[in-house]
Amino acid sequence: MSDVYLKIPAIAVSQPIGDFFLCSIPAEVLLKVAYSIPARMTRDKGMFSGILFNQRAKSKARLKQIGEYIDENNSSFPNTIILSANYLEDGSYVEDESLRWHAIKENNGFFILEIPTVERLASIIDGQHRLDGFKYISKPERLKMGIPCAVFINLPRDYQARIFAIININQKRVDKSLAYQLFGYDLNESNTDKWPPDMLGVYLARILEGKKESPFEGHIRLALLEEDDDLEVNDGRKMRLEGGAIWEVSVACIVEGVTRLISAKPSADRSALASGQINYRSELGMDTSPLRELYLGGKDKTLVELITDYFVVVDELLWNGQRERSFITRTVGVLALFDVLHDALIAGKISIENMPNGARDLFQNAQGINFADDFFHASGAGRVRIRNVLKKLVGLSSKPDSIVDDAVSRLVAARNDGE
Repeated sequence: MSDVYLKIPAIAVSQPIGDFFLCSIPAEVLLKVAYSIPARMTRDKGMFSGILFNQRAKSKARLKQIGEYIDENNSSFPNTIILSANYLEDGSYVEDESLRWHAIKENNGFFILEIPTVERLASIIDGQHRLDGFKYISKPERLKMGIPCAVFINLPRDYQARIFAIININQKRVDKSLAYQLFGYDLNESNTDKWPPDMLGVYLARILEGKKESPFEGHIRLALLEEDDDLEVNDGRKMRLEGGAIWEVSVACIVEGVTRLISAKPSADRSALASGQINYRSELGMDTSPLRELYLGGKDKTLVELITDYFVVVDELLWNGQRERSFITRTVGVLALFDVLHDALIAGKISIENMPNGARDLFQNAQGINFADDFFHASGAGRVRIRNVLKKLVGLSSKPDSIVDDAVSRLVAARNDGE
């Protein structure tokens, strides 16, 4: 990435909830790249019906007090501001690779956190008042003050709410029901008919991770260090494939893949449900996503079964025997496999009535391909290359592409020579 707004040294921290980065970011930068929207409940027929936004309402008097403190000679903020990068203010995931925050591992074991743009792509999970206090200072030089930050990369919205609730639930100033239902992501909500696509995606990710017959069992973590194509972290915790390869993907990866199968415009669906414009997902209407009808009909169990059946075949024909550095079992590979499922359903190459056999027929010619090949090691392009190679192999690609065609010919020849 040639034109990066800011590069910051960072330390990786691994905890049970997942991996994040500790770093120091100047206050003036945080004010540009981070956002926080006050949380508030909406009343519907006398009942608290939902959450519109994500944090406590800001008190101007309180912020002025913080600003006065910042101006003091010995002011200090040793506690971290907690951020989640790569989500827009409307809750949608940042699709553009060139805009997303990345953590790049250095040779010394530390990391460089890259912030490519001044766009507001980091949600403040906790610490909004400290940061907003800088808007009320009288000493402009205080904007240069470094602020300790804990940065999660690609942390789904419901987990942002959970972290906020854990931090604040015992503070009297925070309404407990508000903390539990932040962002509208209360997975204990019994009325699943009100779940937007990405909320259902989080739920399905949890099911896939814990389901005994699921190929994702034990392979999904909340947040990962190795979200970037070029980043490898071997810490001994990852599950091994039968062939010896270790792998994990993030919840965000699964949520993105699932959501695309059930919604062409997930942010619009979420907004419609959150605003009260409609009451149930069944009222959203059809779009071009291949499994939309199942989502609208509340067929969540069927969705889990279809995705499980598809990836059981993927595990058997593609994942099994892959090398440790294979890209097919990393974030880019799993997302590419979701892309192929999406396109194959639309093209009629596989059907929901016979997913296992359809997927097995689909991937016969892709079996034995080495997805650890350097062709897939292209920062920011790995997912596209894996997807295009797979589509060429399974007969889904109609557009001529000499680069992909040459790569497929070489990969197939190498596979055949090794047989």
